[in-house]
This record gives sequence, C-alpha cells and structure tokens, in this order.
Amino acid sequence: MIVIGKPHRVLTAKVVSAIGVLICGWTAALLSFIFHDLSSKGVVPIAFLFIVVLVSIRCGILSGVLGSAVAALIFATFLYAPLGSPQIASATARSNVAWLLLGGLAISYLLGSSSGGHQRPN
Repeated sequence: MIVIGKPHRVLTAKVVSAIGVLICGWTAALLSFIFHDLSSKGVVPIAFLFIVVLVSIRCGILSGVLGSAVAALIFATFLYAPLGSPQIASATARSNVAWLLLGGLAISYLLGSSSGGHQRPN
C-alpha cells in the first residue's frame, strides 16, 4: 500500500537558528513579565539556562549563543532596575546575568548541534 502525503519541508540552518533565538527571546520576555514583581527574580537568569540547553540541542550552537545574549539583554532591560535601561543597579543581578551569558556560551558549545538539529560528527 502506497501512502501519498505532503512532502516534508527541510528548513535551512538559518531558519532553524532564527527560530531558536526567537524561542529564547520570547521565553525571556515572558519570564520577565511573570517575575517582574516577585522577590525571587534573582534566580530567573540562572534557571533560564535550562531553556538554553534545550534550544542549543535542538536548534544549534548559533541559536544557543545568540539566544543567551538576547535573553540577557531582555532580562537587563525589563526585569531588573532601572527598568527600560540595560544597566543593572544590583551587583547580584549583574552577576546572575553574567552567569547566564557565560553558561549559555559554554552549554551551547558543549551540547549544541553544529547545524540546527543535526549532530556533529565525532
């Protein structure tokens, strides 16, 4: 029996990377909105590393690295005081965002695929 269906489209690596960066940006914006008024917003960038792990494994190294940078900028601008500015007044919050950047870079290069969804040859 022959099954006729729609052909599968193969997304280019650039599109997959862009989708990964958009996922990171959207999730960072959503977390900034949810945790904006709570006192536990200091752990949000560190917990966001879980999202970076998922994105870098599924969408590639580039999306993990750029997604971490976009998320750090969103957290600095919309989660920590002064709001609307990428400057962060609290030293603890600054270090948490720096750990997000460093961890996102390391995780993306260690666990990420070389081109969106395809594993690197060993």
